Amino acid sequence: MQTLPIAFSGCAGHVTLPEAAARGWTGIVVCRSWGFDELCTRKFLRCLADAMAAKGFPVLRFDYPGTVDSLDLSKAEDLVSWTDAAMAACDTLKAAADCRKVVVFGLGLGALIAERAARRRDDVAGLILAAPIASGRQFLRETGLRAKVIVEGLGLPADALPSSEISIAGLTLSRGIADDLRTTSIDTTPLQSPLPCLIAARAAAPSDSQLAERFGSSGLPVTVLPFDGYEKLMEDPTASVVPQDLIERIAEWCSATFPQDGTIERASPSPLPERQLAGDGFTEEGIVFRAEAPLMGILCRPISSDPAAYDDRVAVFLNSGYDHHGGWARCWVNTARALARLGIPSLRFDLSNIGDSPARAGEPQQVLYTEGPIRDISDALDYLDAACPGSYMLIGRCSGAYSAFHAGHRDTRVTALALINQLRLIWDPEESLIDVARMGPRPVAEYKRRLTDPKTFKRLIAGEISIRGVLRGLSIHVVSRLSHALAPAFPKMTKYGRFRAECHRIFRDLDRRQVAMNFLCSDRDESLEQLALYFGKDRVGLGKYQHARVDILPDADHNITPLPAQRGMQQWLCDLVTRTPQA
Repeated sequence: MQTLPIAFSGCAGHVTLPEAAARGWTGIVVCRSWGFDELCTRKFLRCLADAMAAKGFPVLRFDYPGTVDSLDLSKAEDLVSWTDAAMAACDTLKAAADCRKVVVFGLGLGALIAERAARRRDDVAGLILAAPIASGRQFLRETGLRAKVIVEGLGLPADALPSSEISIAGLTLSRGIADDLRTTSIDTTPLQSPLPCLIAARAAAPSDSQLAERFGSSGLPVTVLPFDGYEKLMEDPTASVVPQDLIERIAEWCSATFPQDGTIERASPSPLPERQLAGDGFTEEGIVFRAEAPLMGILCRPISSDPAAYDDRVAVFLNSGYDHHGGWARCWVNTARALARLGIPSLRFDLSNIGDSPARAGEPQQVLYTEGPIRDISDALDYLDAACPGSYMLIGRCSGAYSAFHAGHRDTRVTALALINQLRLIWDPEESLIDVARMGPRPVAEYKRRLTDPKTFKRLIAGEISIRGVLRGLSIHVVSRLSHALAPAFPKMTKYGRFRAECHRIFRDLDRRQVAMNFLCSDRDESLEQLALYFGKDRVGLGKYQHARVDILPDADHNITPLPAQRGMQQWLCDLVTRTPQA
C-alpha cells in the first residue's frame, strides 16, 4: 500500500492506496472528530486506513476547514462548510483511486458530517458511525464538562477557559459550528436507498445503541459492534491505546459487505490532486520522505518568491509526546504560518509511530525518549538538505525538546535549539515513562500548593484523588532532587553523577559550536526544576555557557494552553528565529 499527502478545496489530507492489483471499486472517506478527540485519534484513523487498504479499499482522511493542516476560511466555518469538505473529499477519492462508490466513515462529531454527506450523494455505498455524536447540543455540553476536567488536570484556574466560547485543550470551536450544533442532530429518517450501516457503539453511551435502533426502524440494515477500548483511546494523546481489534472487525465488515469486483475493465486512475495549499502569506505542501517507514509532514514556505531577509533559516517542529505535528492547540501550525509571513520556511512532521507516520520495523511501540526520534530528525534534515536547505533550528516541547537537544548535539547541521518545557535533559532508562507522563509537569512547589488547598482535602475525603499517587509523585521528585544534589560530590559513583557529567559535556559541545540553546519554561513548570538539578539554584551554572539562555512564560501550563500563553510562545519563537544569526 502507499499513503500520499493531498490537498483539495482548501483542505489537507492523506490518501492511502492499496496495491494496484488489489484495488477495488469502493473507497472509504473518513470524517474526523474535533478538538481533543481529534488529537487522541489521529493515529487510530491512520491505522484504520492501513487496515482498509490491506483489504483493497482506497481511503481518504482529511482535516476540516480551520482545523489542523487545512486553511482557515475567509468566512466563519459552519456545518455546511465541513459537509462541503466531505463532499469534495468523496469526489477527490473517486478521481484519485478510480472508485465508483464511497463508504462514508464518521468518528465522534464526524458522524454528523458523514450522515449529512451520505444524504446528499447518490454514490454512497454505506455508512460507518463510530462513537457517533447523535445530538449536537449534547456534544457541546459534554465538551464543556470535559474541558473543565482537562483544565484542572493541567493545573490551570477555571477562568482559563473562555466563558463565551466552546473551547477544549486550547482549541476553540468556531461560532458558526457551535451555533449549528445547538440545533442539529443525526437524521434517522429513511434514506433514498437502504444503505448498509455499521455503528461502533460505546457501552457507556446508550445513545449509540438507540441511534442504531432508530436507523434500523427506518429500513437501514444495521450492524452494531462494541467500541471496546474507547475510554483508553480517548484518555490522552500520550496515553492513548489504539483498539486494533475494533479496526480489524470494521475492515472485515467492509470486506464482507462491499466485495471488490475486479472483473470490469477500469480506466486509468486520474492523477493525484495537488499537495499544495496557498494561504495568507504562506504556501504549504504535504510531503512524505524516507522509503522505509515513510515520515509524513508539511513543508511551509513564504508565499513570495522574492529573497527574504531570513531565507537561510529553517525551523523544524517536533512532536510533543504523542501529539501529532499540528501541535497542542494547533500551536505548530499557527507558528509555522507566522514564520512564513516573516520569510522563514519550516517543516513540521510526525516522528515514526506518531500521528500520520507509521511505525518503523523493529522499533518499540513506545518511541518517546528513545533513539528512534533522533534518527528520524536526522532523516528529516537529509530531506531538507535537498528540498529547502539552510541553517536548522529544532523546536520541541516536552519530549520533543529532549529529542531536539540530543539530535542537535549529534548533528552539526543544527545551529539553534528552541527547547520548551523540557521535562528531561538526560533520560534515566530505569525511569517509568508512565510516571513521568502522569506527574512530570508538576514541580514540588505545585504539590505543596495543592496540598494546602482546602479543595484538595475535600477531594481526598471524597476519594477523587489517589493518596498513593500523590505520595508516589512527591517521592519521585524528592529522591531525584537529593540524588542530583549529591552528584557533584560523587560524580562517578552514582548514575546521577554520570547524568550530570553527560549533560554538561553536551552543553560544552553545543556552546563550542556556537549553537544557540534557548529555553522557554512556564513559570510553574517542572522544567525549571530540571534545569536547577543540573545548574543549581536560579540556574547560575548556565552562566558559563555563552550561548544558553532561559526565558519564563507567565501564567502558562506545561502544554501552553491559555490563548495569551499561546501568543506569548509564538512571539518568542518568531523573535528567536529572526534574530538567530545565519550559518
